[in-house]
Amino acid sequence: MISDEVLQSTDALLFGRRTWQVMAAAWPTRAGDPFADRMNALPKYVASRALGADDLTWNSTLLPGGDVLGAVRELRERDGKGLQVMGSASVARQLIEHDLVDEYRLMLEPILLGGGKRVFPETGQQRRLELVSATTTGTGVLMCTYRAA
Repeated sequence: MISDEVLQSTDALLFGRRTWQVMAAAWPTRAGDPFADRMNALPKYVASRALGADDLTWNSTLLPGGDVLGAVRELRERDGKGLQVMGSASVARQLIEHDLVDEYRLMLEPILLGGGKRVFPETGQQRRLELVSATTTGTGVLMCTYRAA
């Protein structure tokens, strides 16, 4: 499964508060398949000013002071596979704005919703990308990996 491959190249996950709350409520009860087991085992970092360290479960750590940018810069200096953002549009937008994204893994779903949260900054700054890979799943999801050109 493609998603399994993505998680195998990840050392930790980064979430905003709302996405973490949804994921932490759902994933710990799932077990027995490689993706769920890996999701539950990975360390998680949470950007939040509303949650306290005592509120966190699911192998999660609160970023100090909610400082996403400083924490990600520090985490990037460590050796390892990588830090992955799932969902968390506002966190992703901040990382993109400050050139802290090395690779984009975009999933294009075969459905139009006509709305949603913006992931990309509205600054108008051009960021050239190169396509690394593109795969279509059996359900028609297009999985594209891009890196900064």
